[in-house]
Amino acid sequence: MTTEISKATKKDLSRLIEIFSDPDLKTNLEESSWFINCYFDYHHIVVAKVDGMIQGACAWRIEGEMYSGLGWIENIWVEEKFRRMGLAEKLLRRSIDNMRIHFIDHGIKLRKVVLTTQVEKGSARKLYEKIGFRVAARLDELYDPGGQDLVYVLDVNS
Repeated sequence: MTTEISKATKKDLSRLIEIFSDPDLKTNLEESSWFINCYFDYHHIVVAKVDGMIQGACAWRIEGEMYSGLGWIENIWVEEKFRRMGLAEKLLRRSIDNMRIHFIDHGIKLRKVVLTTQVEKGSARKLYEKIGFRVAARLDELYDPGGQDLVYVLDVNS
């Protein structure tokens, strides 16, 4: 099994739309298409290819004004049968590295990376904490009525 982590290209759009229309992400095909095209045109997407086929992706962006040095992991997803193989960690680490490079290219230091997740997503939380993210806030009903979300922050030493 060969794994490659790289920046998404136009050729990847249809597969990314398919991935991000997964019911677990609570989006339909139309919403996924909007999200992926928006991120592709205005933000950043990193993909994980296994034997040449995209099996995971991470979308990230600059949060606020660039001078603030904040990056935001908007969404990270790995296909069910490829989970617990290290793809999410590789995607997340590559995305953070890409953020560092992007900020440096603009003469700015990446200071922090932020992401959110649901309290019940134990595997995701374990990964974030392994990489060095810490819980900065708990927010009730941020995304889902009755749900509880966690805001994670990674202090970056670029």
